Amino acid sequence: MEKEIDIPGGSLVFDIACGTARLERITGNMTILDIPERLENDEAGSDGVIVKSIIKKAVLGKKTIRKITVPDSVEYIGDWAFSGCSNLTHIKIPACSMGEGVLSGCRSLRVVDHPDLSKDKTGLFAGCIRWEAPTHLTDLDNAGDDWLEKFDAWVISLLQSPDDEGFQNQILCGEEDYGSSDKGAYESRKRVMKASICMERLLNPEALGEKSSKMFSDYIYSHRAGARGGSESWYALRDEYPDKVHFDLLNSLGCIDDSNRDMMIRELGEDSGELKSLLVKSSGNDASDRFFSKFTL
Repeated sequence: MEKEIDIPGGSLVFDIACGTARLERITGNMTILDIPERLENDEAGSDGVIVKSIIKKAVLGKKTIRKITVPDSVEYIGDWAFSGCSNLTHIKIPACSMGEGVLSGCRSLRVVDHPDLSKDKTGLFAGCIRWEAPTHLTDLDNAGDDWLEKFDAWVISLLQSPDDEGFQNQILCGEEDYGSSDKGAYESRKRVMKASICMERLLNPEALGEKSSKMFSDYIYSHRAGARGGSESWYALRDEYPDKVHFDLLNSLGCIDDSNRDMMIRELGEDSGELKSLLVKSSGNDASDRFFSKFTL
């Protein structure tokens, strides 16, 4: 039996059989998907029908969704159930069996709330989805005690790999799918990703060794604004994390000083008001006076 439940922005369609329900699909353009634990059903008595599974591709490609909550009653999530939800930033998942690629293509994901993930792991695991990390880092069944050790090993190997690694495969696959045949642009994007990963690991330092911490800090510093190796740490801050937390990290690592501050302010133009304000204030009143004097008639 099929049952449809209306929610703000759309509806949820369930299949009910043998006293349990499974989510089959959703309709509409909702931004928040809060899957209920039980469905009202007179035939099942006052407690209703428990939601136990989400079928294959149930929420595939829903680009308006930003947050998903899966109830503790769910025991199985099918293949690619939430794949391609490109604007999804936060998902809460219970300890349950999961199929393949459940979160693949969720390139805006920031938090994966799961019983097996510590606070620091919730952000790093989400990052692995965004960065398309190896499958052993994106499988919740493998997110045990040694996950952070495996994560750091992957990051170190990534930092040591050539920036053009994978470029030829991109060209062979066709630039229309991947955006550009410009090798320099490809290498810069790779360095931005590397800097972003280093930043996120330093901000989520659970079980981070001193040697790895220094390597990640050094990479960020060597790619500060105006550095000979490229300004990709600055680009990561400017384009991906324009907030105080990431600004303070770069500032604490010595990546922002009088030699590059004005250049960064100019590059922001009229955008990123908070980041621009942080940059202006970062060297005291002298920097503020110097910046705002250009608007004096």
